[in-house]
Amino acid sequence: FQLSEDVVNRMKESPQSKRDNQRSPHSSSGTAPSSPAAEGKPKSPTGTVSPSQSADHLLSVCLWHSYRYEQEQALVQEELLRLAKREREAASEALNTALQRERNTTNEERQKVAQLVSNNK
Repeated sequence: FQLSEDVVNRMKESPQSKRDNQRSPHSSSGTAPSSPAAEGKPKSPTGTVSPSQSADHLLSVCLWHSYRYEQEQALVQEELLRLAKREREAASEALNTALQRERNTTNEERQKVAQLVSNNK
């Protein structure tokens, strides 16, 4: 079993160029091609597709979609990690701000107590 050269080339494309290809111009019917076959893949010389060619084509399409799914999942995981990092940083900053506010309040109260004690002497 061997993937067609077209499938191998598309698997090597960068994620950005894949996204651009998904937004490629639509066919005359107004819908984007859904498979390599819909993109004008050549049939056998006789114009018909044998069952083994059809199965090979289906397998290559399935492998391609599996590969694309894994790539998209990797991108999703990266984005989730970035979001989690930003949330941790924001929470840490909010905590530091609250702690500093509490320290300031405590220092002000100490100063007031010290002044009251010195005034009552």
